[in-house]
Amino acid sequence: MCFLGTIVALPNFPSTKIKYVVSGDTLTQPYYRNIPLANTSADIKYAIISLHGDGRNADEHFNIIGQATVNAGLEDSTILLAPVYPFQDDINQYNLGDDVLYWSDTDWNAGDLSRNTQSNPRPFRISSFSTMDSIYHRLVENNPNLKRIVLTGHSAGSQMVVRYAAGGRAQADLTETGIDFVFVPTNTPSFLYYDDNRVLNQNAEVFEFGPSDCGSASQYKYGLDNLNQYMENTGETTIIENHKQAGVTYLIGQYDFGGQTNTCARMVQGSSRLIRTHVYFSYIGFFYGDSIYNNHRMAEIPAAYHEFDEIVFTDCGMNALFNIGDCDLYADGTQLFNYKPIAAAGQDQIVNPGNTVVLDASGSYDQDGEIESYSWTQVSGDMINIEFSDSVVARFTMPEQGGGVDIELTVADNNGALDLDTTRIVINQPPTADAGEDQETGYSAVVLLDGSQSSDEIGEIDGFLWEQLSGEPVSIFSSDQPVATFYSPGIDATLSFVLSVFDEQGLSDKDTTTVFVSLLSINNSKEEKSKTKMSVFPNPFNSTLLIDYVNQNNFMVDNIVVYNIVGEKIISWDVSDNTDIKHHLYWDGKDVRGFEIMSGLYFVLFKGANNSIIKKVTYLK
Repeated sequence: MCFLGTIVALPNFPSTKIKYVVSGDTLTQPYYRNIPLANTSADIKYAIISLHGDGRNADEHFNIIGQATVNAGLEDSTILLAPVYPFQDDINQYNLGDDVLYWSDTDWNAGDLSRNTQSNPRPFRISSFSTMDSIYHRLVENNPNLKRIVLTGHSAGSQMVVRYAAGGRAQADLTETGIDFVFVPTNTPSFLYYDDNRVLNQNAEVFEFGPSDCGSASQYKYGLDNLNQYMENTGETTIIENHKQAGVTYLIGQYDFGGQTNTCARMVQGSSRLIRTHVYFSYIGFFYGDSIYNNHRMAEIPAAYHEFDEIVFTDCGMNALFNIGDCDLYADGTQLFNYKPIAAAGQDQIVNPGNTVVLDASGSYDQDGEIESYSWTQVSGDMINIEFSDSVVARFTMPEQGGGVDIELTVADNNGALDLDTTRIVINQPPTADAGEDQETGYSAVVLLDGSQSSDEIGEIDGFLWEQLSGEPVSIFSSDQPVATFYSPGIDATLSFVLSVFDEQGLSDKDTTTVFVSLLSINNSKEEKSKTKMSVFPNPFNSTLLIDYVNQNNFMVDNIVVYNIVGEKIISWDVSDNTDIKHHLYWDGKDVRGFEIMSGLYFVLFKGANNSIIKKVTYLK
C-alpha cells in the first residue's frame, strides 16, 4: 500500500460502505478505507479510525492519517478507516440512497440514534456509538494479529472520541484480546464532566473547581444527567470507570482560540477550545485523583491552529497515534489543579457577658498543600477587639450586652485559594425555672413536683435541684431531676418547695410551688382539674393501659412521659406530630428497655408547650 505525499481530494461521500443488519434489514454507512473492513488479514497489527468534524470532511482525515502512516513506516501493517456520519440534508443533496444511515447534525457525535423521518424512512435506528462498537468487533474478528486500535478525531469528531472513550462498550467487550485501545481527541470543543463542578476561574495559574450556576452544564452531552439510550444502558458508574481506565491523549493547538458560544454549558468549561482542554485535563485530576495521569496525557502543540494536519504531523501527534518518537510537551497534570482549603471556624458558642472567648481554627485543612494564612474578622454584633486575629487561635472579650457576634474565618492555601467559615457567639441569658402550679393533696399521698416546663431560650438546662423551704419535713426523691416526688405527711400541712435550674454556663433561676395537705383534699389534686380531657384506663391495670387525651387550643400535647414514685423516667412518647383532636395509645407496662415494670404507683405526665397535666395509675402484676 502506498500514499502520495500530496493529499488528494476525494468525494465527500464515498461509494464504499459498511453494512449493518438488524432483524434481516440492511442499512449502510459510507466510509473511506485502505483495506475493506470485511477483509481478513494476518499482516494487520494496527488500526486507526479517524472521525471528521461537522463538515463531514472524512476524505481529508483519511488522507492525513494515510500520509502520517507512511511517515511512520507502518503503511503495510495498518488498516485505516474514516467513517462518515451523514446528516438529513445530505441524503437527497448528494443522492446517497435510501439504504444510508443518517443522524441529527447536532448529536451524531454523542451516541444518539440515527434518524427515521417521513421524507427518508429507514427500517431501524442505530446509535452512532453502536456503529463504532461494530467497527471495533469486525476489526478484531478479521485481523487475528491486531495489537492496537486508535480512535482519533478532530473538532466535532473529537467530541465523539472523548464520549465514546467513556461510554463505548466495545473496549470492555474486547478486554481479553489484549489489544491496546487508544483515544486521541484533537482540538476538542467540549468535554464530558462527571459531577456538577466546573472551573471557578479559568485565568488562574492553578485551576480550582466548584459547583456551576449553569443549569444545563450537567446535562448530557456535557454531563451525566438525562443520558441518551446508549449511554443510559452503559450506566453512569461504568462510564466513569471506563474513562478512568481508557488511554486518552488530548492534543490542542496553541492558537485554537475558537469555540466561543452563547451556551453556558460549554462556556463554563472555558471560553475557548484551548482553555477547555487545559481545564478538563485539570478537572479529571480533581475528580479522579493523580492516578488518572497514568493513563491520560495532554499536550499543547506550538504554532497550531484549528487544523487536524497541524496536530498530526508533529512529534506529539506521531507519538500519540503510533507510539513512536518522543513528545516533550506532555503536561504534568498534578500541577494543573488545586483543591481549595477547608475553613473550620469551630462550633457556635454560648458564653456569659464579659467572658473571654477562644476562637479555634485548628480543624481547618488543605488536602493537597498547606494553609499559609488565617484571618478572623467580625461581621456583626457590638464592636469587639479580636486578639491574634491572624493566628490559628484567636480570642476576644464578650460584650456585656447585645444578642451576639458573628466571626468569619478566612484561610488561604499555598496556591492562594481561599475558603470561608463563620461561627456565632451568643451572649448567654439565664434559664427560666418553672416549679409548676400549687397543688392540694391528701394524707400520705405520693405527690409529683413537675419542673419539666422550665426552659432555656439560649441553650440547655444542665441541672435541677428541688429543696423544701418550709412546712412539715419530707424526703424528696429524684431531687436533681426535672420531676421529683415525695410522700405527703399524715397531718394538715402547708409545704413550700423551691426549684433551682442551672444552664451550662452556670447561670441559674428559681421558682417556688406550694403543696397544701389536708384530709379533705384526697383526690382533689391537679389531675382532677382536667379529668374530662385526659384519661388512663383501666386503673389499676395489669397488662395494657389505654392512654386517651384530647388536644385543645389552649393545650396541645407534645410528649407523654411515665414516671415512677421516686421521679425516675420509665418511658416516653413524642406525639408532637399528631395534631388530631382525640388520640389514644397503648402501654404494655414495659420500660424503654422492654423490661416489665414493678407493681406500684406511676405518674402519666401529659406535656404541652407551656403546661402539663398529671394522671396517677397503679400497675398490678
